Amino acid sequence: MIALVLAFRFVVFAIMVVGLIAYMAGSRAQGMGVVTPILKAVIIVAAIAFMDQWFPSVESGFMGVANYIDAGYAANPTSSADAIRESTTANPDGQAWSWRHLNESIYQAITQALANLFIYIGTLITVPMLILQYILRWLIYLITPFALAMFMVPGFSAIGVRFFQQMLAIMAWPVGFAITNLVALAVWTDFRAAVGANPQTITDAVVYSPLLTFMGGILATIVIVVGMISTPIVMQMLFTQGHAFTGSSGNPASIVRAFSSIRGVSGGLFGARSASIASSASATRPTPPPPSPMGADTRPGI
Repeated sequence: MIALVLAFRFVVFAIMVVGLIAYMAGSRAQGMGVVTPILKAVIIVAAIAFMDQWFPSVESGFMGVANYIDAGYAANPTSSADAIRESTTANPDGQAWSWRHLNESIYQAITQALANLFIYIGTLITVPMLILQYILRWLIYLITPFALAMFMVPGFSAIGVRFFQQMLAIMAWPVGFAITNLVALAVWTDFRAAVGANPQTITDAVVYSPLLTFMGGILATIVIVVGMISTPIVMQMLFTQGHAFTGSSGNPASIVRAFSSIRGVSGGLFGARSASIASSASATRPTPPPPSPMGADTRPGI
């Protein structure tokens, strides 16, 4: 990606030149208005030249916040999921297979197998989400120079703003992942502290439910799945507004204003059409005769 950024810089600078020419050809390029695009071009060129320094700094800033929330996240982002999977040991209750209590042994085996399967599949979702964030990070790095060049093209600044909103949202994913790991580990630890690794209460003996041993891991797995899937959505809502790569806004106020303007335009169009139809109808309608004088008989022949 770094090599591609260096190779395609001529395209970025070509876009900036086209934007500068378009700006100079406009009506605002008079007096001090000429200095503004030149200063903007200098700032953009400096940002592109030092992108290998400020881009990792922004990423490390979000990573520092995530590491502050979940100590050790930077070293091992999947520590909570690893701890939960390690808790699903084979036969945690220490119950041996018994042919005399065949129904209890089968129930234990099925319960442990289903719980382990759910916990393993659920906690492994952290790996593809981290890989996805890593891939998107490099794609953002590749597109950043082009997004910076959009600020030079008149009328395309909104695209650059939207792109950098998306960049901040994706770089903030580790913060959401760290919060998810912290909550999942807290749920699992508190549940194990309250129930114990090998519960031996009367209720457990009556219902003979080894599922209680895995309940903490199952609840923590649900937290991990929900947190990992909802983190991109939440960060999108926090850092962005509207749709990516467009200037349309998605907040309720803008939707209401757009709907009102559409209704106003449609009302004006339909109102004008109704007025024209009414005027044409009145023009073709025959004129009624004038009213007769009071007491006069208008019957024919009289």
